[in-house]
Amino acid sequence: MTVLGHVAAFGAGFVIAALAWHLVRRVGPRWRKENRRGRLLPATLGWALGMGLLALVAVVWDQADDIGVRGSQTGELIGAAIVFAAGVVDDGFGGSVRGLRGHLRALLSGHLTTGGVKLAAAVLAATITVAWTPRNHVWANLLALIAIAGCTNIWNGLDVGPGRALKGFLVVALVLLAVDLKPFLLVCTGAATATLIPDLRERGMLGDSGANLLGFLVGAEIVRRLPEVWLIPAVLIVIGLNVLAETVTFSRTIEAIPPLRWFDRLGRLPE
Repeated sequence: MTVLGHVAAFGAGFVIAALAWHLVRRVGPRWRKENRRGRLLPATLGWALGMGLLALVAVVWDQADDIGVRGSQTGELIGAAIVFAAGVVDDGFGGSVRGLRGHLRALLSGHLTTGGVKLAAAVLAATITVAWTPRNHVWANLLALIAIAGCTNIWNGLDVGPGRALKGFLVVALVLLAVDLKPFLLVCTGAATATLIPDLRERGMLGDSGANLLGFLVGAEIVRRLPEVWLIPAVLIVIGLNVLAETVTFSRTIEAIPPLRWFDRLGRLPE
């Protein structure tokens, strides 16, 4: 793809997401959530992000023409749609149960929460993504599935501060693009960039629809680029971060490390 094509991919995601935000920011009370300051904000910034990814349809269509449907990122696009839809349901109809442990406890006690549905959707989406372009070994496919589903949950845990989940996504995306510049991730990066300022300035919230979508895309894009053997340390890191999120929490960890604390607060409104 030419330089112009790369710019067009980023621009398509950015422009569609920016325009979509103006359409979805005025919503009813069901879709408004209280932020850390006690203000009610529209939790539909994730909708704008998801709409920005509609440009991926053109990217995948072009891939299918070049390398066939099975070689394209159709599976990842389907998975992204599943994760996004489950997040929308949890944002609008979720209960008081929070965290991975909370939803698993509820499930073990025979109560299926919307968060439980969201977790199942993450596993289903990861399974479809991995199965669409499988690895040579069963163990590698299993590790890829764990990595993608695990990243989805990590970003859910990151989205407790303005801009945190989006900053995390953009950092990973820039590293991946520096190594392997692809239009699929460029579209995602453009859409994420468009939603960063409204998130940082507390004009809206990503909600689970946006945070889980970002995490899924991070996991899928990392896994897509890793050789099989590198999936082992990747999964260990993902498991470690999930444990950190459920115990110490990301917020405490970030506050304890000055460079992370500075980056986390960069661009936010004053406390």
